Amino acid sequence: MAGGGGDDSGDEKPLWKQILAVSFFIIFNIALNEFNSWALTKDRWPGFHFPYFYTMFHMIVSVSASFLLQWLVIKPKLGGPTFQQLWDYKQLLIPMGICTFLTNGLNNESLSLMTLFLNQAIKATLPMPIMLFSFLFAKKTYSAFLMFVVFFLCLGSVLSVSYKFAHNQGGSEIAGVVMCVVGMLAASIKPVLVMMLTSGLQGDITKLEPIVVLVYDSGIAFTLMLITWLCLDERQESIAYLSEPDTRAIGIIIIAIGSTMAFAFNLSNFYFITLTTALTAAVGGSGVKVLLILVSAVQAGVADPVSWCGIGTVIISLCVYTYLTLENRKPPAPDKEDTDKRVMETTPLVKP
Repeated sequence: MAGGGGDDSGDEKPLWKQILAVSFFIIFNIALNEFNSWALTKDRWPGFHFPYFYTMFHMIVSVSASFLLQWLVIKPKLGGPTFQQLWDYKQLLIPMGICTFLTNGLNNESLSLMTLFLNQAIKATLPMPIMLFSFLFAKKTYSAFLMFVVFFLCLGSVLSVSYKFAHNQGGSEIAGVVMCVVGMLAASIKPVLVMMLTSGLQGDITKLEPIVVLVYDSGIAFTLMLITWLCLDERQESIAYLSEPDTRAIGIIIIAIGSTMAFAFNLSNFYFITLTTALTAAVGGSGVKVLLILVSAVQAGVADPVSWCGIGTVIISLCVYTYLTLENRKPPAPDKEDTDKRVMETTPLVKP
């Protein structure tokens, strides 16, 4: 959500609120990624590698957060979510929930098999599939220069992990890469579906408010994760983990902390969008990506020059991409003749 928000309506928000919104968004975004990477790593303590079981609680928290926002902050014009509304919008809501299920579930599962740096390097290429699916489904077009920048973004991501792949001895990270890529593709389809739901692009349906869409999104994703958890070996393993006296406490702590941070991130994400301008939202979103890539690269012990050249290319490309997308959002300058005409029309007549 962070990249696409911002309030440029002209209402000045207090500076201290904007600073708090940006600070909490950055802190909880980075903290949640770091915490998930630590908790879900398979061959290291605490070994809580139950991504679907773990992410189910995040979905429950997301639903709770959206209902809380509707109760305290936003009153949906069409009312709260209903089963009839879900059925009426099923062609968009169900695919959106499936995308969230794949994005969060596979991303968290990939973190148990790969480093956070590799995960972030792959996810940095997200603008490429977003552009592709926006063109295919929403008929949105892009300039040649923007596509060139996205190509260099992908090239930099490949270079940043080339040394690591050349020296990788196991196949677990390859499986993690596949999961991360599939999750990223699902994440790139979801914004198009959300845009169609909240902007009324379908034409024959009334647009829904984002806070209502979040309830359906998280609810459908939770249902799919629950079914997946029940069908996998993870069900027995997670129950055994929580039943074991030596690991029960740390398991409950991981679930509690992860869910609390997910709740805090959802709230900070909402206020980050509503209290800041489009410029702040876009720069802040890209800034978090840059920070995560740099921090995770240091943690992964990246030292070779090729990888750092790739990281530098990714950072520069992200900055240029953010600038170009902001330029595209600016309304076109008014025509001079129209401006002169409006000035003449608003000039009061001279009384005789």
